[in-house]
Amino acid sequence: MAKFTQDELLEVLEPLLRAHSPSGDEAEVDAVILDQLGGDLDVRRYPGGQLIVRIPGRRQGDGVLLAAHKDEIGMIVKRIEEDGKVRVAPLGGTYPWKYGEGPVEMLVEGGTVEGVLSVGSVHVSPETKHVHEAKKEKPLDWPMVYVDTKLGRDELLKRGVRPGVRVVVHRSRKSPLVWNGYVGAFGLDDKGGVAILVLLARALHEEPPELTTYLAFTSAEEVGAAGGLLALEEVRAGALIAVEIGPVEEEYGLENDHRPIVWYKDSLHTYDKSLSDRLVKVGEEAGIEVQTAVYASAGTDASAARKVGRIGRVACLSFPTQNTHGFEVSNIEGMLNTAALLREFLKRGEV
Repeated sequence: MAKFTQDELLEVLEPLLRAHSPSGDEAEVDAVILDQLGGDLDVRRYPGGQLIVRIPGRRQGDGVLLAAHKDEIGMIVKRIEEDGKVRVAPLGGTYPWKYGEGPVEMLVEGGTVEGVLSVGSVHVSPETKHVHEAKKEKPLDWPMVYVDTKLGRDELLKRGVRPGVRVVVHRSRKSPLVWNGYVGAFGLDDKGGVAILVLLARALHEEPPELTTYLAFTSAEEVGAAGGLLALEEVRAGALIAVEIGPVEEEYGLENDHRPIVWYKDSLHTYDKSLSDRLVKVGEEAGIEVQTAVYASAGTDASAARKVGRIGRVACLSFPTQNTHGFEVSNIEGMLNTAALLREFLKRGEV
């Protein structure tokens, strides 16, 4: 059983990162995923935007569902002002200081409208209230920023910009930075998880797992985490494992290194202890060190499904990540070890 490699991972990851996929407008990344999966796998598209791969197991019984969400954090047009300023609201839990002033794209039918997420010139007095507040008084927030397109309101409407249009970081800012064993990019949450599932799909197609395995590329997780629930409506699974980023901060006692993170609790619910313990044990037996975490402010497709009582056996395995919901930085070996641990877990078929 050949190991997953850095080159293999990055080859899959980069086109995913460059594809636009704000919550609810994910067709571009869907096309990338389907191309990467190839034509030999049993992959289907379901209502709600889920893409699910089914890989038959060697044994009968309930399957295992692995879920990684394909949507990215973004923005949505709230209104267009008379002077052409485009006001936006967040899609998911992020803040304008996570992006900074810089180019963005508004996704309209048939293309994009470019602009710059803007605050204003720093050389001002208290008369320019919103800039002065950002300089001196309070953190930058959404009412203090706008998208400057250099187009008037009528022209923007003519081009298809209106409330509801999604806004994303410009593609020119989406190529990953790879350095010193790390990868940095907007959208590693959760395109890193998507890349891991693509690698697993290819490997499991060549060497089938013990139990039937479903790999779900879920939609709109960042705005409500309903993807796991929707996927469970379509498959017969006795366990759901989210494949995610693992936020690293000092308060959690975690490091951004080679060790995957097993979640035991987040802000939505607890995870099934026996299933989480099993992931830790498989890691130990396979020589893959792991970290464990209890999060105060996070949630996944798996914990959301457990919160509403849809499934009892849930877990989350993640790769360590800093700067979450901004320009995220992940340890590459941590990502590869996450994939390797899941592969070993599925090989053993002991859920």
